[in-house]
Amino acid sequence: MSGKRTVFILAAALWVLIVSSSFAIAAGESPSDESVAQPLPALSLLPPLRFEQALRSAADTHPTVALKLSEQNATEFGVEGARWQRWPGLSVSSSRGTLGNTLTEVQLEQPLWTGGRITAGINAAQARADAARAGVTEAKQAVIERTVNAYAETMRLQARIAAATDTIADYQRLTELIDRRVATGVSPKSDGVNVRAKLQQAQGELLQLTLQLRNARAELEVLVGRRFGELMPPLALRKVIPNLDESLQAAIGSAPTLGRLAAEERAAEETIAATKSSLSPSLSVRYNRTFGGGTLYPGDQVFIGVTYQPGSGLSSMSAISEAESRRAGAIHSSEAARRDLIDRVRSFWNLAESSQSETAVLNELVLSTQQVYESCLRQFPVGRRTWLEVLLARRDATQAQYAVADAIWAGFAARIKLDLVTGQLAARNYRPEYQEAE
Repeated sequence: MSGKRTVFILAAALWVLIVSSSFAIAAGESPSDESVAQPLPALSLLPPLRFEQALRSAADTHPTVALKLSEQNATEFGVEGARWQRWPGLSVSSSRGTLGNTLTEVQLEQPLWTGGRITAGINAAQARADAARAGVTEAKQAVIERTVNAYAETMRLQARIAAATDTIADYQRLTELIDRRVATGVSPKSDGVNVRAKLQQAQGELLQLTLQLRNARAELEVLVGRRFGELMPPLALRKVIPNLDESLQAAIGSAPTLGRLAAEERAAEETIAATKSSLSPSLSVRYNRTFGGGTLYPGDQVFIGVTYQPGSGLSSMSAISEAESRRAGAIHSSEAARRDLIDRVRSFWNLAESSQSETAVLNELVLSTQQVYESCLRQFPVGRRTWLEVLLARRDATQAQYAVADAIWAGFAARIKLDLVTGQLAARNYRPEYQEAE
C-alpha cells in the first residue's frame, strides 16, 4: 500500500507541475524567453562590403594593430622618462642619530658627467620607440595581407560556385535527355547511370565549395570586425605593373620589418654604450641638508660627488659581450628579413605579371571548351559523338571555368600584395590602382 501511495503522490505532483507550466506559458511568462538568443539577421539585410572598406576596417579595428599602438605609446613614455634623467634627482632618508634623535637628510643631485650613460639611455629609448612605430606598420601589413587573401579566396569560391551551379543545371538537362532516350530504347541504361553519377559528383562538389565559402566569409568577418551582406567585386586593376627592380627598391626602402630590425640594432648599440659607461666614474653636484641634527651635524652642504660602480667581479664585461652578441643577432635578422622580402616581392611580381597572359589564354579556353561541348551535344543524337564524349566535354568546360577563376583572383591578390609590400597601397589610403574609366 505504501508503494501505491508513493506512486500516487508523484503522479499528482507531476500533474500540478504540468498545469502550472501551461498557465505560465499562456500568460506569456516563459522563463526561457529572455535566454533564447535572437536569430542573426539575414545576409540580404546586412550592408554590402567593398574591397577598400575591408582593407581600411581591418587596418583600423583589428586588435593586433591596437596592441602595437599601445606598445608604441608605452615606448614614447619610455623616451620621456629617459630624458628626465638629465634633471636633478631628489632623495630623502631618515635615521637615528648618536644622541637618539631623529635625523632627516634631504639630498638633491644634479648629474654632470656619466660617461655617456644618460645619452645612451635616451638614444636607446628613442630606438625602441622607432621600432614600435615600425611594428605598427608591420602589423597593419600582416592584417591587410590576410584580408586580401580572404577577400580573393571568397571571390574565387563565388566564381567557382557559379560555374558549379551551371554545371549541375546542364547535368540535369542531360539527365532528362538521356532518360527519354533510355525509355524509348535508343540509349542503354548505363548512359543514364553515368550522367547521374556526374550529377551527384557535381552536387557534392557544390556542397564542398559552399562550405569553403562560409569559412572564407567567416575569416573575412573576423578580420574586418563585423558581419556584411553581399561582397562587392572590385573594379579592374591597371594592367601596367611596375618594373621588378623598381618594386624591389621600393619594398626594401619602405619595409617596416627592416625598419624595426634596424631600430632594434641601434637600440643594441646604445645598450653597449650604456654598459660601457659603467666602467667609468660619474660626477655630480650634490646639495645635502640635514634636519634634526642640531650643532653636531652641518645643516647645508654642497659638494662634487664621484660614483664608481663597475659591478661585481667582471659582470660589466660579460654584460658588454652579451649586448654585442645581441647586436650581431639583430644584424643577421635584418639580412634574413631582407632576403625573405626580396623573395616575396619577386614571387608577387611574377604571379601578377603572368596572371594577365594566363587569364587571356584561359578565357579563350573557356569559350573553346563550351563550343566543343555544344558541338558534341548537337552531334550526339545523330550518332557522330558518344555519350561519354558529351560528358567529358561538359567536364572540360567546367574545369576551364574553375581555372580562369583561380587565375583571375590569384593574380588580383598578387597585384594587391605587391602594392602593399612596396608601400604604394598605404600611400593611396588602401585604395587599389584601378583602370581609368573610358
